[in-house]
This record gives sequence, structure tokens and C-alpha cells, in this order.
Amino acid sequence: MTVKTGEWISEAWELLKQDFWMHALIALIFAAVNSTGLGYLIIGPLTCSYVYIIISKLKKPGKPLDINHLSKGFDVFLDSFVAWLLIGLFASLGLIACLVGSIVVSALLIFALPLIMDRGMSFWDAICASWDKTKGDWFAVSLFVLVLSLLCGLISLLTCGIGYFVAFPLMQIAIVLAYRDNFGLANL
Repeated sequence: MTVKTGEWISEAWELLKQDFWMHALIALIFAAVNSTGLGYLIIGPLTCSYVYIIISKLKKPGKPLDINHLSKGFDVFLDSFVAWLLIGLFASLGLIACLVGSIVVSALLIFALPLIMDRGMSFWDAICASWDKTKGDWFAVSLFVLVLSLLCGLISLLTCGIGYFVAFPLMQIAIVLAYRDNFGLANL
């Protein structure tokens, strides 16, 4: 497992700047979806859609982001929904144990949604593959998740919530970059 927290955040920032307004629009859509009762039902597929958009950008750097791909994650609706549900459940159990447990569980399962979207894995295969890849370096991956979460929380806090439109895309891009460096991108 390779962990390059600083490099991933720096590269994510550069990618975010290239298509800033599209990333901000996607963050706004996520915020709107999360504020509805249906938010939890579709956040997994919507996150997979965003993963697809970021991976498409990595594969074709010269092309702008295509917001029309925000529906791609619904092609893997069931797997992405169940994976998101299980990740939330496991993280909640970790939270009951201690805040640290939630961070560690989130770190161990960080690649599940990218694996579903990029490799077409089932939810359980994706969760297992993420676990297998990260368990040997669980501490370093947990630090990556913690640093990324604190950075994004600080950006949002210091800007009275407006920074969410930078923080959310930055976090998602950094996670996809970590995925790319540890699994490679599928040739779909």
C-alpha cells in the first residue's frame, strides 16, 4: 500500500483548480441531495458517479468534466447503495467504540466505491479488496483520512461553510488519486 498524503492533496488541488466551477456545482448537488430524505438512498450511487467523473478526467486530462456523467453511478445502484450502507454501519460501530475506530474503519474501506465504479466489483468484493489492500498500512491510511478530514473540516469552518465547495471535491479527488496509485485505473 502506498500512502502519499501530501502529494495526493497537492495533485487534488491542481485538478480541482482546472475545473473549479464544475466541482463546485457537483458539491452543491451533493449538498442538496444530502438535505433531502432520499439523500442516504442515493449518496452511494452519486458518489460512484463523481468517482467516474474524476477517473474520466485522469484518463483524459485535456477534457473538461462532464456533469452528464452524474448518472453513471446509478448503473451500479445496488452495489454502491449496499456498500455505502455497510461502510456507514461499520463506521458507526467504530464510532461507538471510539472516534478513532470510525476513522480506521473509514480508512480500511476507502476504496470500496472506486472499486465498484472502476472495476465493476460487487459491493462485498469491493469492501474485501479495499480491506485487503489497506489492512497492512491501516495506520498510514487512517492518518491520510484524518488529515484529509481535518483539512476539509477546517476549510469549511474557516469560511462559514462556503469552503465546502472546495473541501468536498478536494477530498473526493484525493481519494480517487489514492485509489489510482494503489490499484491503477481499469481500461474500461
